[in-house]
Amino acid sequence: MRSPKELIERFAEIVQLYEISSSTDYDNLKIENKPARSTLTKIYGSWINVINEAMNLKSDKVDIAVLRQQLEELTRTIQTPSLCLTGEEVTLGILSDTHLGSRFADLGLLDFAYETFRSRGITTVLHAGDILDGQKMYKGQAFELERNGADAQVEFCAARYPSIPGLQTLFIDGNHDRSFWKDAGNNTGKKISQLRADLVYLGYMEAEIIVGDADKGKTATIRIFHGEDGSAYAISYRPQRYLTELPGKSKPDMLIMGHYHKAETLYYQGVIAVQAGTTQRQTPFMRGRRLSAALGFWIVNLTVNETGIARVGFEFFPAGS
Repeated sequence: MRSPKELIERFAEIVQLYEISSSTDYDNLKIENKPARSTLTKIYGSWINVINEAMNLKSDKVDIAVLRQQLEELTRTIQTPSLCLTGEEVTLGILSDTHLGSRFADLGLLDFAYETFRSRGITTVLHAGDILDGQKMYKGQAFELERNGADAQVEFCAARYPSIPGLQTLFIDGNHDRSFWKDAGNNTGKKISQLRADLVYLGYMEAEIIVGDADKGKTATIRIFHGEDGSAYAISYRPQRYLTELPGKSKPDMLIMGHYHKAETLYYQGVIAVQAGTTQRQTPFMRGRRLSAALGFWIVNLTVNETGIARVGFEFFPAGS
């Protein structure tokens, strides 16, 4: 039977050689002559006492300086960081997939959303695409339209989209909006902005907005995105896949995703992700493919400081499915 000194020396060698970073890593290590953690903690009282004993060894077999550096790094990385939850307050309205021009666009819900934004003092709304319903998206869509053609849908949007003094909507185009471009090179987003100064077109598929106070170094990046692929069985799959495929330095602080007519929030790979929902009720096309519509809109409150988004609060206003 090995003495406590032999056990702790062997433990110190193992920790240094294999760069053990936790008790779990130590337990999972499969090597010969490894002292059992239970034996070590029985002798020295606790895992941290075992660590300290190894650090204080005076054995020629162990580079104590290297071991101490490794263990101090471990101690540093497992500590809870100092958090600052104060900063610049930013409140935004979020919605998507309004599909104006469709018989199934819920204009009453859209009006209610903007009245809610107005009552809460919101001045900026982010729209994640498909402001219009487009054309030739699928067989039978023509029978679901109450406005046919790019000009008719643009004019209807300009006349009917809620207008509130002091409130602007920043929007990208979606795959339905882009149907006019693909068919005839018609940029409906730009035309809507020309008719309505409060509807600000940000471009094709995705855009980034910087929020906070740049002069104080307190900013965060919000990306709005609208894809073209189909829904997945798991609601969270699409934002997860999107964030997984992004290079690390190109990830935003927050992602707002339209297109899928789903509503959720998740925190994944350091990014706060939001699926923005829809104000279009389930169409016959969707019903036939068993695709639900998460009707509703969001109010998001951000606290932005030097680290990015320090905290976030979500309110979702559901309107059934």
